[in-house]
Amino acid sequence: MTTILLTLFAAGVLTILLPCILPLVPIVLGVSLSGRSKWRPLVTATGMAASFVAFTFILQILLRQFVEIADLVRLATYYALLLFGVCFVVTRTSVQTGLAMVGAIPFFWGQGWKALLAAASLGVAAVILGGRAAARLQQAGAKVQHGASAGLGSESLLSALVVGMTLGLVWVPCAGPALGFALTLVRDQPGLRAFLALSAYAVGAALPLLLIGYGGQRVVTRARNLVRYGGTIKQASGAVLVLSALAFQFQWFTGLQTWLSDHTNLATVGSAVENRLVGAAMAAPAVAGPAQAKLPTLGRAPEFAGLGPWYNTQPLNLAALKGKVVLVDFWTYSCINCVRTLPHIQTLWSKYKEQPFVIVGVHAPEFTFEKKPENVAEAIRTHNLDYPIAQDNDFATWKAFGNHYWPAKYLIDADGMIRYTHFGEGGYEETDQAVQSLLGELGQAATKSNGAAMVRAAMRRETPPVRISPETYLGSRGWTAFTNRDGLPSSLPHRYGTPNALPADTFALTGEWQLVADERQVLRSGSGAIRYHAQAGEVNLVLGLEKGAAPVTMEIRVDGKATKAITVDHHDLYNLYTGPYGEHEVVLDIRGKNLAAYAFTFGA
Repeated sequence: MTTILLTLFAAGVLTILLPCILPLVPIVLGVSLSGRSKWRPLVTATGMAASFVAFTFILQILLRQFVEIADLVRLATYYALLLFGVCFVVTRTSVQTGLAMVGAIPFFWGQGWKALLAAASLGVAAVILGGRAAARLQQAGAKVQHGASAGLGSESLLSALVVGMTLGLVWVPCAGPALGFALTLVRDQPGLRAFLALSAYAVGAALPLLLIGYGGQRVVTRARNLVRYGGTIKQASGAVLVLSALAFQFQWFTGLQTWLSDHTNLATVGSAVENRLVGAAMAAPAVAGPAQAKLPTLGRAPEFAGLGPWYNTQPLNLAALKGKVVLVDFWTYSCINCVRTLPHIQTLWSKYKEQPFVIVGVHAPEFTFEKKPENVAEAIRTHNLDYPIAQDNDFATWKAFGNHYWPAKYLIDADGMIRYTHFGEGGYEETDQAVQSLLGELGQAATKSNGAAMVRAAMRRETPPVRISPETYLGSRGWTAFTNRDGLPSSLPHRYGTPNALPADTFALTGEWQLVADERQVLRSGSGAIRYHAQAGEVNLVLGLEKGAAPVTMEIRVDGKATKAITVDHHDLYNLYTGPYGEHEVVLDIRGKNLAAYAFTFGA
């Protein structure tokens, strides 16, 4: 765990090399220079790290199904930044309250007049009451202060703390493998380990900002001529806060970050370093390869938990399977990477089922529709799977194994010990030999069937070693790949026009779409389109229908040529293109409402 925490801390530090940290730099610098206390940078950075960790836990656990509440929290945070900026710039309470009322408009106008009135009222109250609280804090103790500055613009450390806390709420870090690992822990195993992991990342991200704040203070302190301009510096810092609040709301920072990513190597340098760092530190445990005589022991396998319904068998448990070799395969039916492994899993079952060997497919849903038993049963029939499978809708067994991946395989020996793991596609022959190794420990001879030929046939389904477009979600997880996005993810319907250009590995929407439950885009207009610029020889898209919707028909065009028509009448993984590998623009021209689009997956 220590290695992981140090790695996450280092990955957090590396965010200073990524464009997503840029919006925070002027704010931290401005707040650090707006008062005389040497503690302001530390208090600001601490508030940022603490609120980022706390809000992430709340968002991932408590507000996951309440997108509207999360949006209101985000808007309120932008508004709070603006209030601090206003109170840094002006000192008269009457002017502050007037600007607080007007300042609520750009943030809450789209939420209705009730929300706007409530926000403006709370803003005015915050300015008045915040000033009184700050004054009391300044005058407490030995009353060494000469008096309080006006309102929220006070030089007390309280203002630095609250601004820092707002930064932790508005900051949207660039998603990398380290942050992805930490967020998976928060979602799947919310506890001390997840808290420490996310905290290590947040502290690492706050450290460069802390140094920037102290560096700015040091420059101003050493340049004596600047001291007399303290009031002007404070007002400039307030202006930075006001502009930053508006930039967050109207996505000016997003445009800057996108431009930097497209025209400089600012993003790629940090990402490359992080990938190398995280890849080395968080790699899966080493397992014995085919050439090794004996597989290592990786720990005791946990008991199955919360599985059901079961398919192709009565309910199973590991205790009853003692004495047999057990392969646990985590998968989900809309994941193309999982689908490509299924022929191999079925091959292993056909090859070794007459020996003391059992496969348990654990279906852990990536999307809500994958929880329905009828959908899972249909997928099992479609792929001709006849080995034991169970649904893990609440991720109880997933969490028990500490799993983070689709697909993932855990091979368990006759004594209940995990002896081999494999994550992702591939490794088919190695997995087969690992099964033979454990069966050999039970005195079972290697099978003489045509299993080798079956394995080779399955291996031909594995993705060749060429670059393909990454799995791309149309929900909030894939927001950076959404070319014609407008702002941050929102649950409000939005009409999108056709973009002038479509960069590689990105998608665009045309028509009126709505982000639902952070996981899918739903077409609300009578027609629309989805475009993707792919590097692949196979393009698939998880599609479905909202409840009560009629079947939707669409025409597929690849590189400008119509190729086929598809009718979507249920949730499934739909193939859009299979053909020569290369760069292709795939377009879905859709006729009909309430089509739900979830994620693109690719093959070569």
